[in-house]
Amino acid sequence: MLRFPKSTLPTSRAILLPILLLMAACAAPPGTDDLADLTGATGVGGQVLQDGRPADGAFVYAYRSASRGLRGPADFGARVEPDGSYFLDLVEGEYHLVARLRKSGSDAGPPRPGDAWAIYPDNPVRVAPQSIVSIDFRLRESGTPRQGKQGTLTSGDTGFRGRLIAADGHPFPDALVLAYRTPEFHRMPDLTSPPSDRDGQFTLFVPEPGTYCLAARTGSRGQPRAGEPYGTLGEGDEACRRAVAGQLLDVGTIVLAPYR
Repeated sequence: MLRFPKSTLPTSRAILLPILLLMAACAAPPGTDDLADLTGATGVGGQVLQDGRPADGAFVYAYRSASRGLRGPADFGARVEPDGSYFLDLVEGEYHLVARLRKSGSDAGPPRPGDAWAIYPDNPVRVAPQSIVSIDFRLRESGTPRQGKQGTLTSGDTGFRGRLIAADGHPFPDALVLAYRTPEFHRMPDLTSPPSDRDGQFTLFVPEPGTYCLAARTGSRGQPRAGEPYGTLGEGDEACRRAVAGQLLDVGTIVLAPYR
């Protein structure tokens, strides 16, 4: 399966990458059901879906560092197969994972309108020798990963976790939790979380301890539109919680209901 060790990529790796990807596409990688058969292998495998269907043509990328926002050439990458399966052949270490499906069909380039993406919410992932970590992705369509003033932090040890549900009590996947320094929600957020998972679970990392006011919605820019799912932890200061260094505070449940 496809692997892009950083140490072996030349300076012109942006040119070489499409060639390597084309060559790797000729090989038949294992499907999700075959991961257990990869005795002695080291890496990450699973499925990538979009709207419940296999995201054929998407790519899963692994970065050793998130310092560049999970953009630019990745350290490792794998193409998603027609059945939605992928396998990243890795070496032991910690990785930040993201899946992308470019509308153009390209294997590289900046995010553009119509592209779809998903950041693994529990980055970084620790991969041990001769073991395979199972991770699935659900792609979300967006021109670029929606961010606040300070962006979307993909890892850390300080922040918040919880669960998003709809008004009927069902889990609310693919929504964002937004963090503000004050309970004034009618502006651009300071930080955003990666999308909530299929069970509505979210993790929002913050760069430093302090008080943050939380809201949840399906967009992050502009005023919420009438009918858009939206929710907070309460009115005014009741929507705020204090982040303590080295802790992921469980804030419980945020209910998203049509905005009025």
